[in-house]
Amino acid sequence: MKVFIHLIISITISYTICVCDYNSTIWIKKRHTKEIDVLRQIINQETLIRLAVVKNVKVVVDDVSSVKLRMASTEKIVSTLQQTVESLKRQVATLSQDDSLAHKMDTLKKQIESLSQNNTLQQTVETLKKQVAILSENDTIAQKMETLKRRIDTLSQNNTLHQTVETLKKEIDFLRRDKTLQNTVESLKREVKTQRQEGRKISENCQNRFQEFDQKFKILKENMTDLYQYLNRTEVKTLEEGLKLKRDCKEHYLLGHRQSGVYTINPFGNETRVRVYCDMATKGGGWTAIQRRQSGSISFNKNWAEYKKGFGNPNGTYWIGNDVIHQLTKGNKSSLYVSITLKNGKTLYEQYQQFSISDEKNNYKLFLGGPASGSLGDRMLNTRNPNADLSGMSFTTQDRDNDRYSVYNCAAYHGGGWWFNCCHWAFLNGPWPPKYWYSPWNPTVTDSSKIKGTLMMIKPH
Repeated sequence: MKVFIHLIISITISYTICVCDYNSTIWIKKRHTKEIDVLRQIINQETLIRLAVVKNVKVVVDDVSSVKLRMASTEKIVSTLQQTVESLKRQVATLSQDDSLAHKMDTLKKQIESLSQNNTLQQTVETLKKQVAILSENDTIAQKMETLKRRIDTLSQNNTLHQTVETLKKEIDFLRRDKTLQNTVESLKREVKTQRQEGRKISENCQNRFQEFDQKFKILKENMTDLYQYLNRTEVKTLEEGLKLKRDCKEHYLLGHRQSGVYTINPFGNETRVRVYCDMATKGGGWTAIQRRQSGSISFNKNWAEYKKGFGNPNGTYWIGNDVIHQLTKGNKSSLYVSITLKNGKTLYEQYQQFSISDEKNNYKLFLGGPASGSLGDRMLNTRNPNADLSGMSFTTQDRDNDRYSVYNCAAYHGGGWWFNCCHWAFLNGPWPPKYWYSPWNPTVTDSSKIKGTLMMIKPH
């Protein structure tokens, strides 16, 4: 029993010692952990201090290097200054030892004193005074003056000159009173001026008549050529029928002309002649070109009067004139043929079976009818957009706004006259590339830079 009690007591003491050891160990670990944290903080601070010291050392090293460079440059400057000072000292010593300047100054002083003591100048002045006195005593000049006075008196007493002057005065007064000569001269001047003006008028009239004669001769020559070809190909009932000037290109075609080119027509039925381009090859021939563009040499941004009369050259680029188009299309049914030639050589076209425009009073309103056919696609008549259809539209120019668009003048905005609606899907009179030409024929041809030429032609049925 005692042994058991001792055993229990020893176990209890051992357990107590172990517990104490464990608690002390935990406390020691906690203490060491705190100390380790403190040491880590100290190490981090020392690391930061070392980094700062390294940076400061680098800055100090850089400053020392710059100071060394400055000291080196300063030493060079000091040495240069010392050399300059030594050179100046040597020059001053040389100048102080050189007596040549002092000798020269002494020499000049002596010369000045000798000149002041020299009587040569004074003697010269005295000599001149004596010569002047001698000349004043000489009577030659006085005699000459007396002679001149006598001559003047003689001339003043002589009446010949006076009489001559009086005679000239009388003649001048007579000429002033006599206006006959002056009037004669003035009348001659007026006659010469009148004759010159009449001569200019006669010359201008002669030139105008010569031009008219030349034009009539050309027309007569063309008519004779047409008559000769017509007589060789067809039978005519009367001579008047053969000599009659043709109304359009179709009549030329019916005469037997098969060569495309420039012809003269008479659409008004009077003395007015119009030179036009005739296409004798496309779609049966006999087409009259109302618009032809091959380059940008002529701007189509014209005013109302220019589109009314027409402009350009039918050999190249031109607009035939709205009055001519009206004359050619009124009273008959005509077809319209539109073509666009691209730079790749391809030609796209669209043909409308009915085409005409009204007169100027009705703003050259466009009347267009189908059916339409071709490779361009209908973009003038049945566009399925009431704001793009052109039939029934009046002609608009930069100075005459007849379109249906209320925001701006379509012709002024897009740079050319046309039958605008609001504004267009088809427009062949736009600015020539490289200027911006909006939507020549949308959507088939939208890039105007690809266009080589355009053509609008009409032909009666």
